[in-house]
Amino acid sequence: MTSSALLRFALRAGSASFVQSSALAVALLAARVGWTRERVYGFLLWNLLLAWIPYACAVAVRAFDRRGARTLTLVPLLLVWLAFLPNAPYLVTDFVHLRWRDGAPLWFDAAMLASYAWAGVGLGVASLRICSSVVRARRGPWTAAAFVALSGLATGFGIYLGRFVRLNTWDVATRPLTVLEQSLSPVLHPLEHPRAWVVTLTFGLFFLAAYGVRGEALVRASSRTSS
Repeated sequence: MTSSALLRFALRAGSASFVQSSALAVALLAARVGWTRERVYGFLLWNLLLAWIPYACAVAVRAFDRRGARTLTLVPLLLVWLAFLPNAPYLVTDFVHLRWRDGAPLWFDAAMLASYAWAGVGLGVASLRICSSVVRARRGPWTAAAFVALSGLATGFGIYLGRFVRLNTWDVATRPLTVLEQSLSPVLHPLEHPRAWVVTLTFGLFFLAAYGVRGEALVRASSRTSS
């Protein structure tokens, strides 16, 4: 897919605010590369692209829901959405790469990383809001509340698997037994994996807090753009 086609998809799929925040992040990285001739932070572009996938899945869920699709039809798409959801707030953890580097001031790199984190959290929050609204309409507010809470904790656990175990989303398809083993180990032996639970709760609660603060405004903007 060309860059122009990707931009057209983004404009059709979501709010202009997401496009703007993503464009700012890309522009800051481009400025850094142009000034320093280094691509040390080039991985941020890939991580940002992954952050758009759960949002695209959520938009698809909403489109199928509006067409009256059966719940069983939506379940596979929701599972794909949930598998990719941690990739959005995962951008917050890229601050681990922040350190003094020749060629660019530390404050610029901090602002650049913050722009990617902002875009990722916004996309993740909006996607969760969209999917939870579908669940609420079909199964009621209590089921939707449980859906949000479990999705938040699953996101925190997914961030743990990605940042510390170094698993990728596609490992679910390519290395399912490894993913199953690494996922079950903290559950079966919780006292042996304290970091797994600390990371899960920390990022899960962080994401849910962001959902509560930003979700309503973000999805209102998204609804105005896509309608």
